[in-house]
Amino acid sequence: MKSTIVPAQITSVEDRIAGNLSFKQLILFMTPVFTGTAIFAFLPPFTAFHMYKLTIASVIAFICIVLAVRVRGRLIVEWITVLSRYNTRPRHYVFRKNDLFLRPKPVELEEEVKTVELGQEQESIPAPANLKPIESFGLQELIHDPSADFHFSVSRKGGLRVRFKEVK
Repeated sequence: MKSTIVPAQITSVEDRIAGNLSFKQLILFMTPVFTGTAIFAFLPPFTAFHMYKLTIASVIAFICIVLAVRVRGRLIVEWITVLSRYNTRPRHYVFRKNDLFLRPKPVELEEEVKTVELGQEQESIPAPANLKPIESFGLQELIHDPSADFHFSVSRKGGLRVRFKEVK
């Protein structure tokens, strides 16, 4: 498959439809025609001339003509959209990774020894957060014990769960 790179100068050129008018300008010039027709047909007195209909249609026509004017090579509509996006952008960077505000405080877990009878279901006990090197040796012996039924499981999001039965 052959692919070619289109230069940025070609893609940024606006097409001229009629004379020196672009498609957006033609749409802006046609909008008052259709809205004026809708105003004439659907506002009371229906399909009859009245001064308030003329004022509404002329205000819409004036606004559309002003929006279709070019300033520095761009339409006023485009300038308004650029300025409105700029003014509605977020002004403060809120997220900081090291900020402790509204975070749960770490709870220190106390190690509890539970005796479980053979007939009861076993409950999962959360592991202590920080282990000293001396305490980790006991866990290594537990890992190598074949009666502990020790295994790992990985979740879809990449979490690692370690499971083993309590050894007596």
